[in-house]
Amino acid sequence: MQVRTPDIGLGEGPLLWSKIPEFAIAYNGYSVVIPVVEHYLNSIMNRVRKEAGGIDPELADALEIFIDQETQHSKYHVRFNKRMFDEGIEGLKPLMDRMVADLRKQRETKSLAFNVAYCAGFESIATYDAIYIYTQCDRFLEGADPRGANLLLWHVAEEFEHRSVCHDAFQAVSGNYFRRVSTLLYAFWHVGGAFVQAEDLVLAHYRKRMSPEEVKASERISKRLFWRQLRYVAPRMLKILLPWYNPARLPTPQRMHRALQVLAGEAPIRTAVIEQSVQATA
Repeated sequence: MQVRTPDIGLGEGPLLWSKIPEFAIAYNGYSVVIPVVEHYLNSIMNRVRKEAGGIDPELADALEIFIDQETQHSKYHVRFNKRMFDEGIEGLKPLMDRMVADLRKQRETKSLAFNVAYCAGFESIATYDAIYIYTQCDRFLEGADPRGANLLLWHVAEEFEHRSVCHDAFQAVSGNYFRRVSTLLYAFWHVGGAFVQAEDLVLAHYRKRMSPEEVKASERISKRLFWRQLRYVAPRMLKILLPWYNPARLPTPQRMHRALQVLAGEAPIRTAVIEQSVQATA
C-alpha cells in the first residue's frame, strides 16, 4: 500500500467521459456521495487507532496509509464534483446533507464495533466493484476520455489495494460474526441507496435535453448497466457471508497491479491507465 497523488488532468475533460454516457453518469453520481462516506471512514479508523487497546503495529501502519489514501480520494472527488454542482444539478446538496446527518448520528449513537462493521461493509462493495471495472468494463472504457476514466480507475484500484484494512480493524475491535454480517447488509442498503439516488439525479439532469424517445433509450441502457453489474458482483460477494472470509486472500488482477504502478509515477497521465495495463499484459 502507498499513497498516490497522480496527475490525471482532473477538471479538464468532459463530465460525460465514456462513449456510453450512462456509464460515466453512474460513477459521476457515486462521486457525489464518496467524499461524505470517506470522511466518515477516516473518522472511524482514527477512533480505532486511538480506542482499540493493544492494536497490532502492522494494522496501525495500514490504518495510517488507508486514511491518507482516502483523504486524497476525497480531495480529488470534491474537485470533480464541483463541476456538477456548478451545473446546478437539482437534489445533490440535500442528498449530501442527509448522508452527512445520517453518518454523524451513526457515529455518535452507535458502538465502535457497529461503525467499524459498517466501514468494512462499504469497503466490501468497493472491492468487488473494483474487480468488475478492471475485468468486465473494457467496452465502456475503450475510447473514454482519460481525465474522467482515470479518476475512477485510480480510486477503485486503491480501494482494492486497501481492501482488508477495515476488515482487519473490525476483527481487532470485535470480530463478532453476526455483528459483521448484519451491519454489512445495512451498509449495502444505506450506501447503495445513496449511490442510486445520486445517479438518478445526475441522469435526470442529463435527460432534460433529450426527446422522449431518447429518454426511453437512455433508461434502457441504465437498466442494462445496473443488472449487468449486479449479475457479476452479487454472486461473487456471497463469499463475504462466510465466517472465515478474509478479503486479503483475493488476488490482485494483473491489469490493476500494472495500473497501480503507472499511477504511482510522477509524470502526467494522459491515457487511460487500463489501456496501458492491457498493453503491458497482452
